[in-house]
Amino acid sequence: MDRPAKISVLIPVYNVAPYVGACLQSICSQTLKDLEIICADDASTDESASIVKEWMAKDSRIRLVSAPVNGGISRTRNLLMKHAGGEFLMMVDSDDWLEVDALERMYETACACHADRLVCGYRYYYEDQPDREDFFLPGSGTDADKSWIFCTPDTIGKVHHGTNGLMIRRSVVEACGRRFPGGLVCEDMYFHYVTYPFCKRASIVREPLYVYRKRAGSITEEFTSGYSLKSLDYVKVALLILEAWKEDGLIEEYRTAFLKMLVMSVRNVRKYAPHSEQKDVTRTVCRVLREEGLYRPQEDDGRLTAREAKLLKSWLAGKSELGFSYYWKKMRKRVPQLFRH
Repeated sequence: MDRPAKISVLIPVYNVAPYVGACLQSICSQTLKDLEIICADDASTDESASIVKEWMAKDSRIRLVSAPVNGGISRTRNLLMKHAGGEFLMMVDSDDWLEVDALERMYETACACHADRLVCGYRYYYEDQPDREDFFLPGSGTDADKSWIFCTPDTIGKVHHGTNGLMIRRSVVEACGRRFPGGLVCEDMYFHYVTYPFCKRASIVREPLYVYRKRAGSITEEFTSGYSLKSLDYVKVALLILEAWKEDGLIEEYRTAFLKMLVMSVRNVRKYAPHSEQKDVTRTVCRVLREEGLYRPQEDDGRLTAREAKLLKSWLAGKSELGFSYYWKKMRKRVPQLFRH
């Protein structure tokens, strides 16, 4: 039996004809050669699939699987994982690319640290401002004398939960049995929180090895507009994570971690969603906290920040905790011309 590749690079493809060639170029040129490169075409209507096939003729490590109808990013990633056989899975979006030694650096780190999950830093590439330099470097979640952390309820929020720059051991994903949820944004948050408890160690490679393309008309651009209904998915995904942890018998161990993640989710809704939706969010959170008995101040407050505890107490009482500063920020964002100097 053939030994599996060290890494399965998983690339969802949908209408990215101008970009997918550069993505594949960066992966085929990696200093780590022991790869399988799997592309999944989500029923593209442009030349994306044809471009992938051209690259298949150049590099035998590339495979293409195709969805019969368009199903979205979650279904495409799930299809990719179904076909993957590598020791690790590496998620790469088809309009992004990797620095030439990214996979070698991450794989060597995983082996040295016996890590099940790794994230790396990334830099943004702005199509309309190519000279602009902007980086996301993961925070220091590890102790000064080691480059890894144990995967516990206390560390789950210290590791970046995005799929850009994520490498995870395939056996962990199989043991967990969870996949990306369909029809929602924030699907990467769900995948992080449901797989993390099945990992033993996580490592952070802080160098920007992943290049994340920022382009006009993207989901992210709409998401951060301040009027996005898609941002309500933060709370929907949080509740899906709650159900998964209950099914897996993890909720008692991860209960305080869930509370922290719930606060983060609601704050993102506050930041990005229309004001008209805020009361319903408060009602939902209040109901869940009461029905599930999740927040226990005497047990939890020592592990929560003062702000987190204050918000949870307000939501448990059915209060939105939307103060003057919230409305002021919303007003400035809605009519910025009134506040120009």
